[in-house]
Amino acid sequence: MTPDEFTLVLSDPILRRIFSAVALGSSTSSEILTASGLDTPMAAKAIGQMTRNGLLVPAGRGRLALSEGLLEAVAETAARRRDEETAAEQPDARLRGFVRGRVLVSLPDEAEQEARHSVLRHMAEATFSPGEEYDEHTVTERLEPWCESGALDAVSLRRALVDLDILHRQSGLYGLTAAPANAA
Repeated sequence: MTPDEFTLVLSDPILRRIFSAVALGSSTSSEILTASGLDTPMAAKAIGQMTRNGLLVPAGRGRLALSEGLLEAVAETAARRRDEETAAEQPDARLRGFVRGRVLVSLPDEAEQEARHSVLRHMAEATFSPGEEYDEHTVTERLEPWCESGALDAVSLRRALVDLDILHRQSGLYGLTAAPANAA
């Protein structure tokens, strides 16, 4: 069963009631009927469907349980898909989880200086051209799209770029500081 198939199964309110009843400890037909509040024909049909698709498995005489193996496999597939999508979305592993496209979704903690510097350097190099100078309003305006997620506002981001010497400020103008020779 794929994560999409699992989602479709649980989108059906009757199947979801059966799933919930079993997940909460009901294991016999009568317990499942009582916990789900469904009538016998409706519950029997749903139990049969969930048994055929492998979500419910026999757990002793007259008892059913959720298939832990199937649930684990679905979760692993979903996690792998998420990781692949994340990698496709952000090929640079150093930026994953921090930058999505041209939006800052999170910033590494101050204790993680190297990672923080890499993320902010990436943003600055994608936003400003070497050798050009910008007034404060322009810098803030150019940084605003990076702040759509709300992880940081443009003024705080500008301050962080100056504090880490990624942008320099002189006489009211800002410019991109050259990357260190050993930077990746």
